[in-house]
Amino acid sequence: MSNKAENSTGLFRVSYVISKMPTIGAPTMSVDLVVDTVRKTVSGVGLTTQAVNPPVNVVSQFTGEWSYMCTMKDCHILVVAEGFDISPLLIGGHPTEYKNATLRMSLTEDWQSGRANFSYLHDGKWHEVEGAFVSICEQDNRSAADSLQKATKEKKPAEA
Repeated sequence: MSNKAENSTGLFRVSYVISKMPTIGAPTMSVDLVVDTVRKTVSGVGLTTQAVNPPVNVVSQFTGEWSYMCTMKDCHILVVAEGFDISPLLIGGHPTEYKNATLRMSLTEDWQSGRANFSYLHDGKWHEVEGAFVSICEQDNRSAADSLQKATKEKKPAEA
C-alpha cells in the first residue's frame, strides 16, 4: 500500500484504562476508540465501573475529536469526547440517545499514557473524576499505537 493511501485511510484502534490508581474501589473507565487521523476524530465504546454496592456499570458510545496542544517544551494530544447511551424509550418508533459520560484526556505524544478527567451519569446524578491516570491496554494495542503515532506525527504542528 502506498504511503499516500495509508495516510488517507488513517484509522487506528486503541484501548485505554482510566483510573485513579491505586485507589481501591475508585471509578474506572475503559474505552476502546477508533482514531481517524485524517479528520481528527475519535469514536468508540466505553464502560465505567466501580466496585460499590450496588455496582456502577455505565456503557457509553463515544464520539469526539483530538488535537495537539503544544507549548515551548513539548506537545501533548488532547482527546475530548462525549458518551451517549441508547434509551429504552421510543419516540416516534426510534430509540432516543442521552448523554451519560464525558471524557477529556491529555496524552503523551506517543499516545501511550496521560491524564484524564471524566464524568458519568449514574442513578440520575453526575459523578466527576479528575486527574485520573490513563494507560494503554498492552494486549494488542502496541502495533496500533505505533501506527497511530507514525500517522499523526505528519500532522503535528511545527515546534517553535
